[in-house]
Amino acid sequence: MLLKQFTSYDKHVDMWFIDCAKALKGRVLIEIKNARNRQFFDYWQSLERKGGSVMPLKSSFVPEEVGHLLSHMIVYELISKDNIKIRLQGTAINERFGQDITGGNYLDYVEPERRDVASNAFWLMAEQPCGIIATLEHALSSGRKITVESIGFPFENDRGENPIIMYQSNEIEAYNPIMYKNDGQLKLIFVVERHIIDIGKGAPSFVD
Repeated sequence: MLLKQFTSYDKHVDMWFIDCAKALKGRVLIEIKNARNRQFFDYWQSLERKGGSVMPLKSSFVPEEVGHLLSHMIVYELISKDNIKIRLQGTAINERFGQDITGGNYLDYVEPERRDVASNAFWLMAEQPCGIIATLEHALSSGRKITVESIGFPFENDRGENPIIMYQSNEIEAYNPIMYKNDGQLKLIFVVERHIIDIGKGAPSFVD
């Protein structure tokens, strides 16, 4: 079953929806609010798959084809349950965070009591596999929070051993890095809501 069968587009209100599954609640329509997130979703669907896999090959991802999305993209490599390595972080996200945390461990920016949940969500995407769309709050050292929408999907890593997850992450409230240039650096990431996206292997139960 192809993921595109689960999507709908309303030209009158300019919104995309994904038909997602949530544990014990059946199927629900989830809105993708940000235009760049919708474009990343479409691009991920278009990529080459082999051997009946629901995941595209990592080698099929061509950065030049989505140059306008790269500044808002994060690439994660799943090293272990305790290390979700940030392989690449786009420049717009660097500005939002007040720093470039490429090479760091994503879990270092999650509340300590939620590290296991965050790690499990990444590994679920790789092992099920499935996608995730989430609304997050990024808490800055100034005390201000930025609300973002992030959508991510797994890739079959034909160039290495560890699972690869790519996310597109965009603000859903106005954010001006010049106006808020003294906000400091990212301190913590909070999950407001998270939905599992069935990409053809079912949508497993996940307790956030």
